[in-house]
Amino acid sequence: MNALDVINSMDRMPNNVDRDEIVKTLTRAESTKILNLSVFVCPKFLTEALLSGKPEEYMPVTADDPNDLFFQRIPKIKQVLGDIRKAGIVPTLNILIGDNDAEVYIYPFLPDLKINPAEFDKRRKEHLQSYVARASNLFDSAIAVESLGLRKVVPGNEKATIADDELKAEVTFFGWLFGESGPYKGKLKFDQATLEKMARLKFALYGAQGNYLKKIGGILLQTEGPGVWLQRTMMLRCTGARAIPAIYPWIRKEELRNM
Repeated sequence: MNALDVINSMDRMPNNVDRDEIVKTLTRAESTKILNLSVFVCPKFLTEALLSGKPEEYMPVTADDPNDLFFQRIPKIKQVLGDIRKAGIVPTLNILIGDNDAEVYIYPFLPDLKINPAEFDKRRKEHLQSYVARASNLFDSAIAVESLGLRKVVPGNEKATIADDELKAEVTFFGWLFGESGPYKGKLKFDQATLEKMARLKFALYGAQGNYLKKIGGILLQTEGPGVWLQRTMMLRCTGARAIPAIYPWIRKEELRNM
């Protein structure tokens, strides 16, 4: 298989809107013999720490939980890396740790929160080092692991363009996130107006991440799902950045029936 065959075989998104950009990216890769592949990962935050006397502990210091979401992604990541190498192209896996979401769209709405930024960054650096060690043991390709918080990937002056239905969907998601069945177990209370402000800040953050992806180049292996695969990719482009093309290796069979 050539590189395009490899990527097409891994992409489960019907009629992927990025098809033309994927072809262009892989045509360049065939020439340069190198290809960046990126994935976003999320730390396993200790949500209850935000209501404790040590809110810095919200940020974990290790990244070796075998039951986290990234663990489920590993087999296909290894497959695509190996198949790209067989196609004669050297891949680099960029693992981007989304460890500053709370700082952008939760902390501003917790007026009583007193957090030590230096201590939080110290924990963030330890988590990054732990992720580097984990990834080095998992993959035999070149890897680059980055903390988006330490890289200061935050919203800039670009205005996020948000469709009404997309904003409504994200507000609904936040309602679940902070509700009784979400990870915060209903312990943080916000009204609808605040949830909407949070959602807008999240779009702006994703837009900044999209700009960062554009600098890396290559192809995004979209890990955020189910149900919101394409929406999360479009959020990366909400400030006008085309970012990079995305493929969707982890869409399930039952989801495909509704696409």
